[in-house]
Amino acid sequence: MIFQAKNIKKTYGDLTVLENLSFEVDKNEIAAILGPSGIGKSTLLKCIVQLESIDSGSFILNGETLTEKNRTQVGLVFQSSSLFQHKNVLENLLMAPRYHKLYDDKELLSMADSYLQDFGLLDKKFAYPSELSGGQKQRIAIIRALLLKPLLLCFDEPTSSLDQENKMLLLDILQKIKKDHAILIVSHDEDFIEKIADTKIQLR
Repeated sequence: MIFQAKNIKKTYGDLTVLENLSFEVDKNEIAAILGPSGIGKSTLLKCIVQLESIDSGSFILNGETLTEKNRTQVGLVFQSSSLFQHKNVLENLLMAPRYHKLYDDKELLSMADSYLQDFGLLDKKFAYPSELSGGQKQRIAIIRALLLKPLLLCFDEPTSSLDQENKMLLLDILQKIKKDHAILIVSHDEDFIEKIADTKIQLR
């Protein structure tokens, strides 16, 4: 099993956001966390990627407790894509893998080109985020996450700013990349989740 959440509890003062939450996601599987706004879906993702701490319970990644040490094996595609506006597409893609020394430069450039080709964005290699559509920005953010070699790839409300055409493109991309990854999606888009998810976890 690639990822397990075991008895997760998260509070803010007297407010309990998550309690006794357990689920698991394996390779070649897409799991969806569903629930209304404010129920704790995005908080859960922040806890998984160590942006926030949990009160009790544990996250297990590939048999090991998830900590700061192995956090880079979890990728997160933010709702806003979070690209650096003053850097072009290629520069956005190369920054994190270079920092973590995951590839030599020749291999990294080859991998970036390969993903850009697969995602239909090779002609945007030197474009800046301001020159991209919302769907294109999201695909660049997905490539950036994939270049960090994650075991688990998380998405925060991935369809929130997409039209129907880009939703279908995203669906195709997720079906392709799930072959090599465990995928966790936080969403309130039940129609999209019905098409894509292998497992659904409802937060109440």
